Amino acid sequence: MDQVKDVIREVMMIVESIEESDLFKGASQQFLKEIGNAGEAKHFKRGSIIFRTNEKALYIYQLVEGSVDIMMVEKEVIHFTARRPGEIFGWSGLVEPHVYTATAKCKTDTRAVRISREAVEAAMMKYPADGLAILRHLTGIIAQRLRHAYLYIYSKE
Repeated sequence: MDQVKDVIREVMMIVESIEESDLFKGASQQFLKEIGNAGEAKHFKRGSIIFRTNEKALYIYQLVEGSVDIMMVEKEVIHFTARRPGEIFGWSGLVEPHVYTATAKCKTDTRAVRISREAVEAAMMKYPADGLAILRHLTGIIAQRLRHAYLYIYSKE
């Protein structure tokens, strides 16, 4: 009986988390339900690597609690910290060629919702109006990260 309660609590957390997401804000209840059913609650210990640069991007992640450093290493390290509940990271899962462009490392114990690229794409095909809104939100998230990277680079000069 306690296991059933734990599962129900976990599913409710996933749905509530997705409703607060930067990426899925304003999406229809049908779309959110579909994504919620596909989401997995994941717990990571401080120092855990969630994904690495150049790995195949099968998932996107939404932060529930904790802090995750997103690091790109080229000539020098550029990093962004995801620390606000609802923040999306690993968005490379939704952008071709579906390869992570950064490494995600937990700065603290972290809880996140992991959603497969296939589930998001299937829901977007099923609910095209929501899919278009999601793509607009995704573009905004990418633009924000790009601005952050530019500011970081220019502050080093």
